[in-house]
Amino acid sequence: MAEEPQTPDEPVPLLDDLMIHPDYLGAKDPRTRLRRQLLVSHEKVNQTAAATIGQREDALWAAVRKLRFTASNFGPILSAFDKKSKC
Repeated sequence: MAEEPQTPDEPVPLLDDLMIHPDYLGAKDPRTRLRRQLLVSHEKVNQTAAATIGQREDALWAAVRKLRFTASNFGPILSAFDKKSKC
């Protein structure tokens, strides 16, 4: 039998993985821990860009972008904030 194909390590931490990690589940302040874990260096951003050139056809691209603030979803985020502040 052939060996299972190797899956490359994700260049940035994936939200789903962080939220099921025992350190997150047992944290006194899980929100702060999650925010710190989601910080990404410029080097990691560049590695992610190189690893996900196929974008929408790339499962890693979708996983990395899941529930993150990105340029393509920042408009609706700002709109929601403006609506909330007018109430």
